[in-house]
Amino acid sequence: MTDQSHSEEEERKLRTAGVFSRAAVTYDQLGPRFFSILGHRLVELAQIPQGSTVLDVASGRGASLFAAAEKVGLSGRVVGIDLAEGMVEALMPETCSWGLANVEARLMDAEDLSFPDSTFDYVLCGFCLFFFPNLDRALSEMVRVLKPHGRLVSSTWGKEESQWKWVDDLLESYLPEPSPSPEESQRSSPDFETPEGMKAIMRGAGLSGARIVSDTPEFTYASEEEWWSIQWSHGMRGYLERIEATLGNEALAKFKTQAFETLRGLKSHDGIHQRFPVLYTVASKP
Repeated sequence: MTDQSHSEEEERKLRTAGVFSRAAVTYDQLGPRFFSILGHRLVELAQIPQGSTVLDVASGRGASLFAAAEKVGLSGRVVGIDLAEGMVEALMPETCSWGLANVEARLMDAEDLSFPDSTFDYVLCGFCLFFFPNLDRALSEMVRVLKPHGRLVSSTWGKEESQWKWVDDLLESYLPEPSPSPEESQRSSPDFETPEGMKAIMRGAGLSGARIVSDTPEFTYASEEEWWSIQWSHGMRGYLERIEATLGNEALAKFKTQAFETLRGLKSHDGIHQRFPVLYTVASKP
């Protein structure tokens, strides 16, 4: 890796950590708390027995961490790590309020885990694999800290339903993607959205027996304003901040107006329904 590409990766990590630190106060605290629900489902599919040691990567506000703590019991241990300082600061008081001495939250880079080899029975990765600038490095570290026959359990977004593609199209009209460099064009991107793609990613990491479970749960926003508030509470915040920073407040207001026009067309008597295609992947270290 060149010094320039390494610097670009570090810059990308800092940007991502900054976005999620700023989002931490409201992250999964508003409206349909889908990250908590999907985190419980991730832990359910992991089938974690009592007494296990678990690492929760990019733990956020504990969507998977607290569900895992319930499974391992007092004889187990759960460590949540996140690169976003704001997330860790928000999570630490919650771990104390639960009174769980065997649960902790740490500020840490998943691409450089400060744990000995073969420390954990399970590594959980809820909706984070696609954020790593160096996915191979992150997966290598997760596999390293897994015990032999330990499990890596991840969740990724499946292919977006067509009726919600308008969000991406609207974003692109404000933030067009730059043309890729020749080097980037030749480099294949990981496929997180299909079972075949996730199996290939797990095989590439040296994991075996990948099992994929597809779910499409539905969540309901009470109003357009609730939808808008939630966009600022997760990764979408980064795009909205870019619109504001590069194009100004008026452009952001226009984006919101256009989004609300579309949302009104999707609204039912009880709110705005959205289905979230999710892929859960369970794979084992040999």
